[in-house]
Amino acid sequence: MKRKGLQIGLVLMALLIVVLVVVAFGFMNPAQSPGQIELSATEFHFGTIPNSEPVSQAFEVRNVGPSWLEITGVSTSCACTTAEIDDHRLAPGEVTDLTVTYDPQVHDGETGDFVRQVYIRSNDPATPEARLTIRVTVVQSRAIQIPWTARSAQ
Repeated sequence: MKRKGLQIGLVLMALLIVVLVVVAFGFMNPAQSPGQIELSATEFHFGTIPNSEPVSQAFEVRNVGPSWLEITGVSTSCACTTAEIDDHRLAPGEVTDLTVTYDPQVHDGETGDFVRQVYIRSNDPATPEARLTIRVTVVQSRAIQIPWTARSAQ
């Protein structure tokens, strides 16, 4: 009987030691915080472009946090603007390219000043949705004019 009681005591003691080790390990090694997103620019102006051709620009997306950054989605405020990211999972310190394209043809060549947004969603709790603002001035493209003297010589 004493032997059985001793065995139960030893098992309970071992179980208690395992629980204490697990709890102590948890306090010494807290869960790492997620990645932290940083954009190379938060605003960009494409300048003045003709209404006949799309323009593109690459931006850097960097993980400046201590753990993995998960890019969970990329979207834009209008169909005239597209955005593609090369990598959706970044290790600490890693960088990937975000390519943004503005296509004036989507609006049938409409001219004027336009502002569009690119949204980058991630697991960064401080910035769950980073935003890049795109500006562009679209002007009428000019057809090549052949001088009158050149036409009459043909």
